[in-house]
Amino acid sequence: MEWDRRTFLKTLLTWGISQAGLEWFSRQPKIKNYYQTLATPTPRKLALLVGINDYSSHYKLKGCVTDVERQRELLIYRFGFASKDILTLTEEQGTRERIEQAFTEHLIQQAKAGDIVLFHFSGYGNYVKENLHDVFPLSSTRKRGLVPKDGIFSTKGTPTTNDLLEETLLLLSQSLATDKLTMVLDTSHQHLGRELEGNLQGRSFPYEAQQPSPEEITFQTQLREKLKAKNIQAKPSQIVGTLLRAAQHQQVATEIMGNGFSTGLFTYLLTQCLWQATPTSKTIVSLENASEHMFLIRGQQQQPQLQANQKQPFFTYYLLPVTPQGAEGVIVQVEEKTTATIKLTGLPLSAMQHYGLNSCFKVVGSQSSPPISVQLYSCDGLTGKVRLLQIPQDQTDISPLEKGQLLQETLRVIPKTLGLTVALDKNLERIERVDATSAFASMKIVSSIITAGEPGADCLLGRQQKTLIFDEGDSSKLETEGGYGLFFQGGIPVPNTFGQSGEAIKSAVERLQPALKKLLAIKWWRLTLNEGSSELGLGVTLKNLDKYPSLVLQRQTLRKLSSVKTSSTLTQADFSPPISSAPDSLQLQHLPQLPQGSRLQCQLENRGDCPIYYLILGVDASGQTTAYLPPQQKNQTQQTAHLSPGETRLIPFSSQGLNWTLASSQGWGQMMIVGSKFPFTKTLETLAEFPGFKLDQGQIFTLEEPLKITQSLLADLNTSRAFSNELAGTLTDSYVLDSSTWATLSLVYQVV
Repeated sequence: MEWDRRTFLKTLLTWGISQAGLEWFSRQPKIKNYYQTLATPTPRKLALLVGINDYSSHYKLKGCVTDVERQRELLIYRFGFASKDILTLTEEQGTRERIEQAFTEHLIQQAKAGDIVLFHFSGYGNYVKENLHDVFPLSSTRKRGLVPKDGIFSTKGTPTTNDLLEETLLLLSQSLATDKLTMVLDTSHQHLGRELEGNLQGRSFPYEAQQPSPEEITFQTQLREKLKAKNIQAKPSQIVGTLLRAAQHQQVATEIMGNGFSTGLFTYLLTQCLWQATPTSKTIVSLENASEHMFLIRGQQQQPQLQANQKQPFFTYYLLPVTPQGAEGVIVQVEEKTTATIKLTGLPLSAMQHYGLNSCFKVVGSQSSPPISVQLYSCDGLTGKVRLLQIPQDQTDISPLEKGQLLQETLRVIPKTLGLTVALDKNLERIERVDATSAFASMKIVSSIITAGEPGADCLLGRQQKTLIFDEGDSSKLETEGGYGLFFQGGIPVPNTFGQSGEAIKSAVERLQPALKKLLAIKWWRLTLNEGSSELGLGVTLKNLDKYPSLVLQRQTLRKLSSVKTSSTLTQADFSPPISSAPDSLQLQHLPQLPQGSRLQCQLENRGDCPIYYLILGVDASGQTTAYLPPQQKNQTQQTAHLSPGETRLIPFSSQGLNWTLASSQGWGQMMIVGSKFPFTKTLETLAEFPGFKLDQGQIFTLEEPLKITQSLLADLNTSRAFSNELAGTLTDSYVLDSSTWATLSLVYQVV
């Protein structure tokens, strides 16, 4: 497809942009330059993907090969890479020499000016001393290293490593004929003295390399000589194209173990965002979206980093997707006429933890009426088996299912019987683990107890480490263990859950019951997140009312609407990345930062063609759960307040004297805006039981028993009664959520 001006603008029209919006687009220099670049057909799109799990008997990761698979699927089915142009090196193939050889032969020798190139690495990283006598632990002479398959040597003492230096990668990239290079490094270098970050595996190798290997130094010398022969000055620190890191300097990149799969946290969130994103999504937007979801798991302990040269990319990977529509899955193999193997690619990480059988999808691009639909009947991690629900009458002699077809979620099935999985910190004594397990056994909300490091944990029980510094400015300090409390799965303390030192662990478990109930309610809420798959036209803007109204965050459903705003709301800022403090660095706004006590306001907009009933759920920086339901008419048993098509509403409306004020605690907060075509009847009935609830007044109130509200909410969203048994299967023990009738959007912010 040749991207001349007419084709580019015609394509934007198909993505839902008005004619007036096109005129605005055509006048923007950055957009104009981009489609002029696209007007020259790109002869090749090349990728080299490296993932290493099994280093040795003592050092193993679990999610690196999955990362490679997710990237490969994204590149082929979303960005149109030819499979022959993607070279993967996993496990035994990922030696230092083979990686460097593959970069040279597959990328440098094939890529021409204007070609698209991607390099991905998932595995251990560490630091490499520039010389053997370097004794300063954070010295600038330390180099970043990637540990290849053959990089760890067992010795009598500390293991040594034969690293692929990041400096070598940068020199290799300078040898490319194209500057449209993206390097994704899902690894880290700083080891913090522990194997696990909460319940997540770290990707920092526990030992530094004492010095670079002679072979690596020789290879670098050869690269410099080749660059000099081309009249290119070798710059070991210069970035060509874009470099996406899973974590910042001195942070640890992690991998998460889900329901039957393990994956790099960063790679999963990045690829999931790109599967869902509309074609006009910018690189920095994709990174910020991934960062927001990462913050709920890792807080500030792992923040992605974007580094780029002055020619910063407009679109992620320098590419437009081959189809404007996002997807939650893709068919990777057709077994029979009516069955196929799929990969679940674009579902939120929270939903994937408990994604239920009998969930349904429609085939993207199907011209039949009704659309071709498939149902999930088997699932192993991210791989599923689907069966065709009904063969269109005009396709009875052929299979309507084909490899490469994208799938969009239509029904999400969630089990009704769901509890918390609590991991016990490995630092707890054996008797502590026995007593804790015994105490949890009587709690219905806790479904299983595991040891930290096993898959599926929702939270972790452990002691809070306290650091005592003897004198101000003194480097001497002492680590002591505080009271028992809860951590999120990524190692972040759950606010207000830690007791006093000396408390018996059985007493601590009993004390933590209210906090555990809140965590279970929040787990349910997040299972309903569907910004990418919802077909409701719901948009939300979060504003800070203090001093002057300022925009904090915007979210909207992506499936029915174009993520590009209408011409009336487009601004130049929407297409210009922030000015960087250095030529090769972009500062990501990981989360909006709001002062304690700020007053917030939500603006809801119905951009669809049917009324939308709504409510807002939240968890604040102190760990408290809250809810807002709009005022209803008196003596009404059903919810009456709703957004009419085209209506915009402010919540709370300032003239009502109602303020949504942030907690005085530092930390993070989250709002979840839930919309539905149908009234929240059962939710309203449950809220009416709460003391002080007033039907005819909009209220923001604390949920002391959030599980009651949650069960009523899911019952309201449940649409299994609308489907036949043939379609929905046996669903008496499940909630069935219809993407055409519900939407849950998330807004995450930081309180400072």
